[in-house]
Amino acid sequence: MWLYDGLPEHIGLSVRDATPIEGGYVVVFELENKDIRMLATRFPAKYVQSWRSQTKRLNGEELTRVLVSSPHPRYEKFKRTLAEALADDVEDGQPSRPTIAMVKEKAKALFKINPPSVRLGVLTLTQPTARESLELSKTGTES
Repeated sequence: MWLYDGLPEHIGLSVRDATPIEGGYVVVFELENKDIRMLATRFPAKYVQSWRSQTKRLNGEELTRVLVSSPHPRYEKFKRTLAEALADDVEDGQPSRPTIAMVKEKAKALFKINPPSVRLGVLTLTQPTARESLELSKTGTES
Protein backbone atom coordinates (compact mmCIF):
# COMPACT_ATOMS: atom_id res chain seq x y z
CA MET A 1 0.00 0.00 0.00
CA TRP A 2 2.70 2.51 0.98
CA LEU A 3 5.59 2.57 -1.45
CA TYR A 4 7.74 4.70 0.86
CA ASP A 5 7.56 5.45 4.58
CA GLY A 6 10.63 7.15 5.94
CA LEU A 7 12.89 10.14 6.17
CA PRO A 8 12.50 12.92 3.61
CA GLU A 9 16.22 12.79 2.75
CA HIS A 10 15.93 9.35 1.11
CA ILE A 11 12.76 9.70 -0.94
CA GLY A 12 14.63 10.32 -4.21
CA LEU A 13 16.36 6.95 -3.86
CA SER A 14 13.13 5.00 -3.48
CA VAL A 15 10.41 6.79 -5.44
CA ARG A 16 10.58 7.81 -9.08
CA ASP A 17 8.32 10.26 -10.89
CA ALA A 18 5.08 8.68 -12.12
CA THR A 19 4.20 8.52 -15.80
CA PRO A 20 0.86 9.89 -17.00
CA ILE A 21 -0.33 6.31 -17.60
CA GLU A 22 0.48 5.30 -13.99
CA GLY A 23 -1.27 8.38 -12.62
CA GLY A 24 0.39 9.73 -9.50
CA TYR A 25 0.98 9.40 -5.79
CA VAL A 26 -0.70 10.50 -2.60
CA VAL A 27 2.03 11.97 -0.40
CA VAL A 28 1.69 12.58 3.33
CA PHE A 29 4.12 14.85 5.19
CA GLU A 30 4.51 14.70 8.97
CA LEU A 31 5.94 17.92 10.38
CA GLU A 32 8.02 18.45 13.52
CA ASN A 33 4.91 19.47 15.47
CA LYS A 34 3.14 16.24 14.32
CA ASP A 35 0.80 18.09 11.94
CA ILE A 36 -0.06 16.25 8.72
CA ARG A 37 0.00 17.69 5.21
CA MET A 38 -1.36 15.70 2.28
CA LEU A 39 -0.89 16.25 -1.43
CA ALA A 40 -1.38 14.47 -4.75
CA THR A 41 1.43 14.63 -7.29
CA ARG A 42 3.35 12.80 -9.96
CA PHE A 43 6.63 14.22 -8.60
CA PRO A 44 6.98 13.46 -4.87
CA ALA A 45 10.75 14.03 -4.63
CA LYS A 46 10.35 17.53 -6.11
CA TYR A 47 7.71 18.45 -3.53
CA VAL A 48 9.85 17.21 -0.66
CA GLN A 49 12.85 19.21 -1.89
CA SER A 50 10.69 22.30 -2.43
CA TRP A 51 9.21 22.02 1.09
CA ARG A 52 12.65 21.63 2.63
CA SER A 53 14.10 24.64 0.81
CA GLN A 54 11.08 26.83 1.66
CA THR A 55 11.30 25.72 5.29
CA LYS A 56 14.93 26.79 5.55
CA ARG A 57 14.25 30.09 3.83
CA LEU A 58 11.12 30.96 5.81
CA ASN A 59 12.02 29.25 9.11
CA GLY A 60 9.00 26.92 8.97
CA GLU A 61 8.26 23.43 10.27
CA GLU A 62 10.69 20.76 9.08
CA LEU A 63 9.56 17.43 7.64
CA THR A 64 10.19 14.45 9.90
CA ARG A 65 8.50 11.68 7.92
CA VAL A 66 7.13 11.14 4.43
CA LEU A 67 4.64 8.53 3.20
CA VAL A 68 4.16 7.89 -0.50
CA SER A 69 1.38 5.67 -1.79
CA SER A 70 1.63 3.26 -4.67
CA PRO A 71 0.85 4.95 -8.01
CA HIS A 72 -2.85 5.26 -8.76
CA PRO A 73 -4.53 6.49 -11.98
CA ARG A 74 -7.03 8.59 -9.98
CA TYR A 75 -4.55 9.84 -7.39
CA GLU A 76 -6.17 13.28 -6.96
CA LYS A 77 -9.59 11.74 -6.33
CA PHE A 78 -8.02 9.25 -3.93
CA LYS A 79 -6.39 12.08 -1.96
CA ARG A 80 -9.69 14.00 -1.75
CA THR A 81 -11.52 10.88 -0.56
CA LEU A 82 -8.84 10.19 2.03
CA ALA A 83 -8.96 13.81 3.25
CA GLU A 84 -12.77 13.62 3.52
CA ALA A 85 -12.53 10.38 5.49
CA LEU A 86 -10.07 12.00 7.91
CA ALA A 87 -12.28 15.07 8.26
CA ASP A 88 -15.22 12.84 9.22
CA ASP A 89 -13.41 11.61 12.34
CA VAL A 90 -14.92 13.30 15.38
CA GLU A 91 -14.01 12.81 19.04
CA ASP A 92 -16.22 14.35 21.73
CA GLY A 93 -17.97 16.55 19.17
CA GLN A 94 -14.66 18.04 17.94
CA PRO A 95 -12.78 17.10 14.78
CA SER A 96 -9.79 14.97 15.73
CA ARG A 97 -6.26 15.94 14.75
CA PRO A 98 -5.09 13.47 12.08
CA THR A 99 -2.04 11.34 12.82
CA ILE A 100 0.05 9.07 10.60
CA ALA A 101 -1.68 6.06 12.18
CA MET A 102 -5.10 7.48 11.27
CA VAL A 103 -3.97 8.19 7.70
CA LYS A 104 -2.70 4.62 7.35
CA GLU A 105 -5.92 3.17 8.76
CA LYS A 106 -8.17 5.18 6.44
CA ALA A 107 -5.93 4.54 3.44
CA LYS A 108 -5.98 0.82 4.15
CA ALA A 109 -9.77 0.80 3.71
CA LEU A 110 -9.48 2.77 0.48
CA PHE A 111 -6.63 0.67 -0.90
CA LYS A 112 -8.59 -2.55 -0.41
CA ILE A 113 -9.67 -1.94 -3.96
CA ASN A 114 -7.12 -2.51 -6.67
CA PRO A 115 -6.36 0.45 -8.91
CA PRO A 116 -8.20 0.29 -12.21
CA SER A 117 -6.33 -1.58 -14.92
CA VAL A 118 -5.21 0.56 -17.81
CA ARG A 119 -5.43 -0.99 -21.26
CA LEU A 120 -5.17 0.99 -24.47
CA GLY A 121 -6.10 4.16 -22.64
CA VAL A 122 -9.38 2.70 -21.39
CA LEU A 123 -9.95 2.39 -17.65
CA THR A 124 -11.64 -0.83 -16.62
CA LEU A 125 -12.99 -0.78 -13.08
CA THR A 126 -13.15 -4.29 -11.71
CA GLN A 127 -13.97 -3.53 -8.07
CA PRO A 128 -16.03 -0.98 -6.09
CA THR A 129 -15.01 2.66 -6.16
CA ALA A 130 -12.93 4.09 -3.30
CA ARG A 131 -15.97 5.77 -1.72
CA GLU A 132 -18.02 2.54 -1.95
CA SER A 133 -15.16 0.61 -0.36
CA LEU A 134 -14.92 3.16 2.47
CA GLU A 135 -18.68 2.97 3.06
CA LEU A 136 -18.48 -0.84 3.11
CA SER A 137 -15.70 -0.72 5.68
CA LYS A 138 -17.80 1.60 7.88
CA THR A 139 -20.88 -0.63 7.78
CA GLY A 140 -18.97 -3.90 7.75
CA THR A 141 -21.32 -5.42 5.18
CA GLU A 142 -20.94 -6.29 1.54
CA SER A 143 -23.72 -6.72 -0.96
